[in-house]
Amino acid sequence: MTPPDLPDWVPVPLRSVFLELGGLFFLAWLGRMMHHVRLVELRKRRFWSLHLVWEVVTALAIGLIADGVVAYMGLTGKPATALVIVVAYLGPGGLEAGVIWMAERYAPPRS
Repeated sequence: MTPPDLPDWVPVPLRSVFLELGGLFFLAWLGRMMHHVRLVELRKRRFWSLHLVWEVVTALAIGLIADGVVAYMGLTGKPATALVIVVAYLGPGGLEAGVIWMAERYAPPRS
């Protein structure tokens, strides 16, 4: 099914890419907004601030990273949706901490 808001000159395969990336960005944005609202509730930042602009940029980058993780794990449907939101909520700092934890746990010991 093709979306009605895209012009007819956009090829059908490209339409599905636009829909997929749009949905991916929305899920990542939702996760970042959850994080942003949490920090607002803790009074660590104001809601309407420059941080909100950076959350949009972060959502774009983290959404692409989460899409790669979902593809690597072979997830579809609700598990894929949940993973994108969780990865976006954790953000760059959470991902860094997770990678460091995995490297310390699973990397072979140095000699």
